[in-house]
Amino acid sequence: MTNIVLVKSFIKTFLKGASQVKGNRVSFKGILGGLGIYIEPGLDIDILKDEIKKKLDSGKGFYRDTEVNLAFSGREFSGNEKRDLLNYIAEHIRLGKVEFTEQSIKEEAQIKNIASYGTEEGMARFFRGTLRNGQRVDYKGNIIVMGDVNPGAEVVAGGNIIVLGNLRGMAHAGAAGDMDAVVIALFLQPTQLRIGSIITRSPEDETERPQYPEIAYIKDGGMLIEPYTPGKIKY
Repeated sequence: MTNIVLVKSFIKTFLKGASQVKGNRVSFKGILGGLGIYIEPGLDIDILKDEIKKKLDSGKGFYRDTEVNLAFSGREFSGNEKRDLLNYIAEHIRLGKVEFTEQSIKEEAQIKNIASYGTEEGMARFFRGTLRNGQRVDYKGNIIVMGDVNPGAEVVAGGNIIVLGNLRGMAHAGAAGDMDAVVIALFLQPTQLRIGSIITRSPEDETERPQYPEIAYIKDGGMLIEPYTPGKIKY
């Protein structure tokens, strides 16, 4: 089996796992001026409303008298569902900017994009297992880690990095200067994250960890990290 076929196979596993992570149906993450909300595809709208109300009730002091931006991803919404949901939320907070990520790209096309992105000759190195403190994987092409990357471990790739587990160590994609490289992980909580020459670290005060896959990439000279869902991928 060629590397490119292996990449596609593991990405399929990765995507399927995204909707099964710890059974979470709705996950919240702080974003600039508000909340990012990942919703399990197909979740009943009434259940979603209940989950959102619980979150807003738990932070009444924080959301009071201020506009709250919302970014929804994961679940697709009809026009009527969007209006119904936003009207309901507006009863509890002042709405700011609202964004819905639509899943308009089919999984097969998505897998093809990731598998072929920056993989000249299908060059990829696979590491099976957990990378522990003091361990390092370094490769000129793409690196796929089928396990966790623990604090103190390092992954350095000339191309992209995909972690089918927790990324809690250091990851450096595009190490030779490729600013088009990306980092994808089932749980993205690195001590340090680098793409090309751009470096970032996880916020020290981040207590609520996303329970969904995320992608990191460079845009307009800065690093962006967002939920990894079809329909909103930079390639």
